[in-house]
Amino acid sequence: MSDSANGGRILEVRGLKTYFTLEAGTVKAVNGVDLTLDKGHTLGVVGESGCGKSVTAMSIMRLVKSPPGKIVGGEILLHQGQNGQRTTVDIAKLDPNGAKMRSIRGGEIAMIFQEPMTSLNPLYTVGTQIAETVQLHQKLGKKEARERALEMLQKVQIADARRRLDEYPHQLSGGMRQRVMIALALSCNPSLLIADEPTTALDVTVQAQILDLMRQLQADFGSAIMMITHNLG
Repeated sequence: MSDSANGGRILEVRGLKTYFTLEAGTVKAVNGVDLTLDKGHTLGVVGESGCGKSVTAMSIMRLVKSPPGKIVGGEILLHQGQNGQRTTVDIAKLDPNGAKMRSIRGGEIAMIFQEPMTSLNPLYTVGTQIAETVQLHQKLGKKEARERALEMLQKVQIADARRRLDEYPHQLSGGMRQRVMIALALSCNPSLLIADEPTTALDVTVQAQILDLMRQLQADFGSAIMMITHNLG
C-alpha cells in the first residue's frame, strides 16, 4: 500500500514549473520539479544559490509575486485529514489570495525564512504576532491565544518566556528571533514545515542549537520538514 493511501503522504509535487517573464526574456526558475514528503519525515533540498530552491518553496506556499512570476505547469498536491477522511487539493490551482489558500498557508503548511528580522513585524511584540496567527487559524479567544503563544515560546526554549512575549523583534538576539519564527510556524500544528535556510544568518554554535531544536520539535509535533540549504556544513 502506498504512503498516500495509508495516510502517510502529505505532499506530492509533480512536474512543477514556475517561470518569470522579464523584459530580457523568460527565466525558468523552476522547470519540472518532482518531490514527495511523508508525515514525520525530513526532505533536504540542496543546491547552489539561484538554482530555484526558494522559488520551489514559495510556489508551494503560493507566495510567488505575479507578475512577473507564475506557476505555468505541474501539480502541488496536499493530502489533508486522517485515514478514512482524506482529501487532496491541488495548491497550484488555488487563488493565492483566496480563503482556501489562506487557511492552508500558516495552518497546514508553515514556513521559516532565512532572516527573521525581516520576516517579523518590527511594530508588534512577538507575543502579539504569534497570538494573531493562532487566532486566525484556530479560532481561539485573545486570552487563549496569548497562552498558546507563551506555551510555544517555552517549547522553543526561550528563557523568561512570559517577559519575552511583550518584547519587540529588535530586542532579541538573532538566535532568539529565529526561535520565535519556529514558535510562530509551529503554533498551529502544521503538517508540513518548510525551512528556507533557517540557520544561514546565524553563527555556527547557534546553528547547531536551532537544528537540534527543530529535530526535537519535529518528534513532538509529528510535522514533516522540507529543509532548504546550500551548505550542509
